[in-house]
Amino acid sequence: MKLFSIQRVALCACAVMALLSCNKSNNTVHDQAVGGTPEKGDWIIIHQLSDPEGLNPITTSDAGARNVFSKIFEPLLDVDYATGELTPNIATAMPTLSPDHLTYTFTLKKNVTFSDGKPLSAKDVVFTLKAVKNPLLIDGAALRNYYESLVDVTAPDDYTVVMTLNKPYFIADAVLGNNVPVFPKHIFDPKNLTDGYTFAETNSLDKAQANASMKEFAEWFGAAERKRDVKTMIGSGPYILEEWRTGEFIRLKRNDKYWNGSNNPNTVSYPDKLVYKTVNDRNTALTTMKNGDLDFIEYMPPKLYVESLDTTAVPFLKKTSYIYPVYSYIGWNAARPMFADKRTRQGLSHLVDRDRLIKSIALGYAKPTSSPVDFHRPEFDKDLPVYDYNPEKAKKLFAEAGWNDSDGNGILDKVIDGKKVEFSFTFMVNQGNEMRQNIAIILRDEFKKVGIDVKVQPIDWSVFLENSKGHQFDAYIGAWVQDPQPPDLFQLFHSSQIANRGSNYVSFNNKRADELIESIRLEFDTQKRTAMLKELQRVISDEQPYTFLWNVINPAVHHKRIQGVKFYMPRPGYNPNEWWVPKGMQKYN
Repeated sequence: MKLFSIQRVALCACAVMALLSCNKSNNTVHDQAVGGTPEKGDWIIIHQLSDPEGLNPITTSDAGARNVFSKIFEPLLDVDYATGELTPNIATAMPTLSPDHLTYTFTLKKNVTFSDGKPLSAKDVVFTLKAVKNPLLIDGAALRNYYESLVDVTAPDDYTVVMTLNKPYFIADAVLGNNVPVFPKHIFDPKNLTDGYTFAETNSLDKAQANASMKEFAEWFGAAERKRDVKTMIGSGPYILEEWRTGEFIRLKRNDKYWNGSNNPNTVSYPDKLVYKTVNDRNTALTTMKNGDLDFIEYMPPKLYVESLDTTAVPFLKKTSYIYPVYSYIGWNAARPMFADKRTRQGLSHLVDRDRLIKSIALGYAKPTSSPVDFHRPEFDKDLPVYDYNPEKAKKLFAEAGWNDSDGNGILDKVIDGKKVEFSFTFMVNQGNEMRQNIAIILRDEFKKVGIDVKVQPIDWSVFLENSKGHQFDAYIGAWVQDPQPPDLFQLFHSSQIANRGSNYVSFNNKRADELIESIRLEFDTQKRTAMLKELQRVISDEQPYTFLWNVINPAVHHKRIQGVKFYMPRPGYNPNEWWVPKGMQKYN
């Protein structure tokens, strides 16, 4: 989901000054001719709005974390940035598949090593999936739902891995090969605790709770330090975690012993270091960039981008924009009685003037959407009904749902469980995200016109995530990143993902939706699956657990000394590994 926060900090100690200040301070730069030979060296300083919740790919689910940990850890299969297609990475080829779609066999390359020099083998793959499957690992719930049908993983030899499912899964190759990177067992399981339980035990909560090894491993692996400790954050990727200063920066250094060299275009690594600098105010971030202390801002609020970024005044900066595979939405917590009736949620959607918001807040840098399915994909239902801005229709729906102003105080009310409840709620937004705060403020004023009392509560990103996972909110404004593979909506909309910190934050529970989601996972016929996905989109549209807003067009800016800047459909939409700086313009030691 998306998602990010810092005060600008004056770094004084020379060791820290090396991060941002011990450089050739001249920002003068001339436009470079397209082409040229990429050169290694320099640092790329990338803006992030807040620290990620962690960098452990199994227990961390926010998009900002993925941007970083994808440089440290690697999966068996990669997604080619240019095509969006799955390609072999640690695996020598795509998996061999049994005719019944239940057995996937991967063969591993023999030259893969982790950044500490230890070889990567089949036992590391087995360990990784045992970690994913451990049901006592609470923060792994969002990832684990994709592996519910995985019943066994074996390693006949050091370079062969056989994965067995108990039912077919239409995107199993992507889930098994690309969804989770391979962890080093010698680092993340030093006591060999995962040897003390079987895959069969991971499929039973009762057996898991009775197994001391599973409990101890879940406690150790799920600890906060396992999300960020430099000593244990070891992967096989092209970069290594060098330092993380909370609220300041995360710094990665190039793995000069990287096993894959320049063989994979996704993992070339020209910059010596990638630095993700936290600045939780975007105005401050722009000032920081104008001062030369940031090289790339992946998203800038359109108003700031249009009105405050004059590249004639700062000619060393370049404006650009790209379509980011993400949709924004408003989530209504159906577990709260006031949002339990779908007519209430439908009415709220009719109070959202998306066209006005796109013009006034997004300044046209957005495309309206009405579905969680990427509009580029053939499964997207172009005929979905649009919840147009229609206050009169909203009032009618509210009345049908039992809302009226019984005491004449200007606020709608309703008797729920024998008690009169006023239609009053709080919008939760992440601090520093000006666009979401502005959306909430405009909607607050719009809702007030029909008798709904709304408060806007900006909170720190980490608290925002915790409240979302714990369903501790009325409504929030969020976003989800979309992958190029065929869509599986289980994680967000299946009722099983309400509990145990799953990603169904809005407590959406619909029997037909569950049936369709489960059937889609089993269907390999593209036409049949597409028909079911379109029906599922119609069910979701009718129920309105989300008010869908738009797909994002990201206004972005980068320093002109950075060469090779390209944008792609797979998340996060760009690959800083392949960016480079001509020797004469390199500024960081």
